[in-house]
Amino acid sequence: MASLEAQVATLTAQVAELTAREEIRELLCRYGFAADTGSAREWSQTYAPDGVYDGLETISGRASFAHAIDNPAGVHKRDIESKGSLHTSGPVMIRVRGDEAWAEGPALVWVRDEHSSWRPFSLSYNHWDLRRRTGRWAVTRRLSRPVAPGLAGEVFTAWRTAG
Repeated sequence: MASLEAQVATLTAQVAELTAREEIRELLCRYGFAADTGSAREWSQTYAPDGVYDGLETISGRASFAHAIDNPAGVHKRDIESKGSLHTSGPVMIRVRGDEAWAEGPALVWVRDEHSSWRPFSLSYNHWDLRRRTGRWAVTRRLSRPVAPGLAGEVFTAWRTAG
């Protein structure tokens, strides 16, 4: 039987990993809430200063992220936020290794149509790489591809080795 010190050390490590996973889940919720409310500053801060979004377009850097939400002529203001939206992520698989982590799972963005009914705007496969600095998690890279034949394997790569 392991010593009390070893048991405490094991439990401490497990609690730290579970805490990190929960912090990452909350980050993904903040990501969606900020997008839904058009909060460009808060949305851009879910990314690391050098963060990259690799989706239908590539966005990098917080100023570019904020512009993607704030731009009155952009897709977000015109086709998503202005109609009423709900960004959802999950379920997600998360693995943490120290101050680095990854998450994989689907994301779905709902918007209201002209009949006040809800319809999917986008459904995508996603892989997020994350980093913790000064006690705060941020996305360093998000790889996102639309749900379509053959694309899941391009995005969902880490889960196979998650053990």
